[in-house]
Amino acid sequence: IEQDTDTKNWETEWLLTVDCPGGDAIINDIAIRPDGRLVVGGTFFNLASLQQTQQQPIALTGNGQTSFLALAEPTGEWLAARSIPGVELRALAIDDEGSVFITGPGILARRYNAGFQEIWNIPEPADGLSSEYIAVGNGRTQPFVYVQGTFGQGANDQDVFVTQLGKEVGNRLWNIEISSNDTPVPGQEQAGGIGVGPQGVVRAAVSSDGSDLASGGVLLRDTPITPSRHGHLLFLDPDEGRVRNDRLLGVSTESGGIMDTYNLDIDYAGNTYVAIGFTGSYSFKGVIQQGEEDAAVVVVDSLGIPMRFLDSNGNANATGFDVAAAGRDLQLLVGRVQGTTDELFGVRPVAPSVERKAYLAVLDPPEDQQSYIINLPDPDQEVSAVVQSINQLEGEVYRVINNPDRNLRLISADLTTEQAGELAQAGISLEVDRELVPNGQVGDPSGGTPAGWALETLNNAFGPASGRYCYPETCRQTVLYLIDTGIDTSSGYFDGNPNLEISESIVVRATGDPLDPLSGYDPIIFEHGTEMLSMIAGPGYGAALGTPIKVVNYNIYPDGNTTTISALIEAVSRANTHKSLNHSYDPATFCIASSSNAPGSSPAGLESAIDYTLTNIYATVLVSAGNDSNNSAADYTPSDLGVTRKGVICVGATNPANDRVPNTRTDPDLWAPGLNVEAADINGNLTTMTGTSASTALATGAALIYLSLNPVLTPADAETALDLSAQVAGGKRVVFVPDPSSPGAAEALNYMDYASWAFWYGLDSDGIAPNGMDTDQDGDGWSDREEYFFLGSDPNLAGLPRTQNLAMVASSQSSASFEFSLSCLLYQDSTLLAPYQLRDGTTLSIR
Repeated sequence: IEQDTDTKNWETEWLLTVDCPGGDAIINDIAIRPDGRLVVGGTFFNLASLQQTQQQPIALTGNGQTSFLALAEPTGEWLAARSIPGVELRALAIDDEGSVFITGPGILARRYNAGFQEIWNIPEPADGLSSEYIAVGNGRTQPFVYVQGTFGQGANDQDVFVTQLGKEVGNRLWNIEISSNDTPVPGQEQAGGIGVGPQGVVRAAVSSDGSDLASGGVLLRDTPITPSRHGHLLFLDPDEGRVRNDRLLGVSTESGGIMDTYNLDIDYAGNTYVAIGFTGSYSFKGVIQQGEEDAAVVVVDSLGIPMRFLDSNGNANATGFDVAAAGRDLQLLVGRVQGTTDELFGVRPVAPSVERKAYLAVLDPPEDQQSYIINLPDPDQEVSAVVQSINQLEGEVYRVINNPDRNLRLISADLTTEQAGELAQAGISLEVDRELVPNGQVGDPSGGTPAGWALETLNNAFGPASGRYCYPETCRQTVLYLIDTGIDTSSGYFDGNPNLEISESIVVRATGDPLDPLSGYDPIIFEHGTEMLSMIAGPGYGAALGTPIKVVNYNIYPDGNTTTISALIEAVSRANTHKSLNHSYDPATFCIASSSNAPGSSPAGLESAIDYTLTNIYATVLVSAGNDSNNSAADYTPSDLGVTRKGVICVGATNPANDRVPNTRTDPDLWAPGLNVEAADINGNLTTMTGTSASTALATGAALIYLSLNPVLTPADAETALDLSAQVAGGKRVVFVPDPSSPGAAEALNYMDYASWAFWYGLDSDGIAPNGMDTDQDGDGWSDREEYFFLGSDPNLAGLPRTQNLAMVASSQSSASFEFSLSCLLYQDSTLLAPYQLRDGTTLSIR
């Protein structure tokens, strides 16, 4: 089937049949090989034929009911087929090498190569076992096959098993039983589908009328209390089969309900889609779903969080047999329907008929559905109550942030126009959760303006080109919170900078997002963040190579190349927490090189998060002005915060002539080079980036240099320092990194003194107590002034006990040489030469 781009209707593109003149031919399963061809499996009776265009039909022969495998082109042409003896083929699976794995009554599992030649066969155990579903892992980390089926303990007692086999030879590795304790009457469990998630975790669906379902003897956590039949989704560890998590697919609210699971599929993000049939009243996310022999798809994310319940509605008898998840926003459900109804999945009427009909339901979001941010400024307004209101409207909540102490309380949800209108009528404030995109475009390093000019410009924006970039060597550790895509370190490129420590990369995911962004995507999705870091501190291309930097990466792009404002809000909030817990007094920058394409001011939630960054944890924020328009950066998110907040520095992009790079936004706070800037790609090779992302990366590197040399600058002071030292070229204030060997470099980089140091650490401004003695905040024997002068350490944390800090290292009849420590924050090359000036403008005096 194919969707017409104009009418949006789905129409049959082609049809393939298996003809069986003496009985029934049944297709039970179908899968797609890595090369795009289709593998079809099922059964026929005695004889079957598969028609080929301009060729003789493919003839299959058997003895009574016989299974078959067939291969077809995705354009609708049979290519090959063969009979499969000794099994009633129920299900098949294909791995990333094209091998075919089948199961069904008669065998436990069997493997064929891509040419349908048998590799191994595991017979069915002689204990009443019936194999029904099969799944296979992909890649070297998932060399396993999983079989799910049922076995009988008695006439009215049926349980489920899951077996793991080695892919290479079919050796059995573990087996678990899923059963209820059969009290007060024997339970009936039914296998309902099995699959392998992107990280290798197994999903198994089971239906049961027991209230104490257990897997491997371990009672499930999400268990019902009402006597009814329920559907369960189990998350099984691939190493030993233990239950990692489990989720009821609906909780019966009245006795006698029936819910059966039929099959499942898993998308690239690890979300699981289970095809079910149900009758009765079931609660899902607190919403009652009433079924009268209805079909449904129940969706649960990779952490077991319930997402959505899509049911057939209507009065006809509908069952959903299988589901395919083409993606998070497109699923296909096939099943059968009997009777008549005015609606089936809210779209098509079913004409009266006593015969069963097959149906295909295409499940995708309503055309008017959008993502919204719901701000909750009223502290008396319960977050859980608003979430439940959204659930009752069948909206889909994907993010909740509840930090009342930071004036940050919001909910993000996917809503239709009608749903949003009902919430607005109830007095709830909504705004669109606009998309953000990275603000850099990869260029061709062999074309355009030579990339080396960008770093040179930081030293000298006026030319002529010197062919070099000189950066200060600094001593104070800084922290870079890179809020971007992930960073790919696998090439080893970043190991070339010993001053750089990449500590952790944290995925900022909403409900339904991948746990691991690389599971199902090409590593190129880490391209932007990798290149950003290479321009900040990467060997050969970084502006701050001489500065100790600890990197904490928040990946706000877990699901591709776009993200939302609410993801940015969550990342900023989590970075605030991380800094307050781990780097209270360390100088830090937040680098945000993403912006909205649609104009609009930053929402209240982002303003609150950034305000906390500026005024509570004292991190300087750099944001890109944005690309794709010549409009003012003040009209977009988050670059508008550069106008409204001191300490948020909005950076625009210049070319070698100090003109604005075309199609980048205007009115930033500062400018930096942004045309064909050298960077390293995910493989550590040279590439270039054009746009305000590149300029923001270079400005962030400069900011880290200033903060390392002046670690007690508040965000507002840091912006002032960068602004005062900027080079005015072409009417623009261009970021300046002084060449350490140039006259006046030390003065240009100095923006601190004892008073600012004392303010940063919350000390008395002059370091003298009321009794006239020097203050010692941490009581370690070093006065606060001594810690500033000799050590440059945190005066709130007791360090080494006070020791003699002056040691003779050489002497003669006429002279003596002494050694003492001096804070690296005060030292400069001229310190030991008259007039012995320190970086803060004071002079060194030895008496």
